[in-house]
Amino acid sequence: MRFVKVEGAGNDYVLVGTFDQHVENPTELARRVADRHAGIGSDGLLLVGPPDGPGADARMRIFNADGSEGRMCGNGLRCVVRWLLETSHAPGPEVRVQTAAGLRDGRRLPDGAIEIGMGVPDFTRAALGLSGAGGVELPAPSIAAADPPVALGVSIGNPHLVLRVAAPETADLAAVGEALQARVPGGVNVHLVAVRGRDRLVARPWERGSGATQACGTGAVACAAVARRQGWVETDIVRVSMPGGELRVRWDGAGPAWLTGPTHLPFRGDWSDT
Repeated sequence: MRFVKVEGAGNDYVLVGTFDQHVENPTELARRVADRHAGIGSDGLLLVGPPDGPGADARMRIFNADGSEGRMCGNGLRCVVRWLLETSHAPGPEVRVQTAAGLRDGRRLPDGAIEIGMGVPDFTRAALGLSGAGGVELPAPSIAAADPPVALGVSIGNPHLVLRVAAPETADLAAVGEALQARVPGGVNVHLVAVRGRDRLVARPWERGSGATQACGTGAVACAAVARRQGWVETDIVRVSMPGGELRVRWDGAGPAWLTGPTHLPFRGDWSDT
């Protein structure tokens, strides 16, 4: 099986093109290739192949390191857009990719960064699978020392909870992330975020199915959208610094959000079961 190792702001994935290859058991394959000692090492597996119908250049499926299938992956999608352009599987310069969260557009910017459309952030309880009307404000675990003491929810095609804290880098991220899993059906991505200026956030992501990661593209959009909605930041373009690098989120507070950042395709190889 031919694969490409891809990375975006520290989020790394094994990308397998299925235009001319077949993956029999992606759940098991994801677990094996993600293993950083006995496998290739990654946050998950990306399968990229023909779309199911008209209107898209390709279809992307994302499998987390534990084998569970995700609905959306922002940094993974940015890598997919670059791979599609460089392998001529998409005519360019615009690329449209089918995902479980809907169609998403992407393009390469003049500076080489990849920008993708992320849809309109959805703050409703229903978007996170919760009953009732209104937005999502769940009591924050005391260990988080969040201020305000709530986890604020938003869907970016997948569910997120954002907590504002003084120092994300010293907080017990795993404990906070695990404590919030039962609050949202099917689990939830959790982000500890601090405000470092009128247009900059510092965040640490904890992703369901993968745990703590170097970055999270949908999470960056979630953090920026919550921060703008709460008045923590004042601009339409927000820089979100995560352990693996900085991402830029463009959102006017009402329409679709856009995510921009670096991508790398560091190596290609062959995976064998023998």
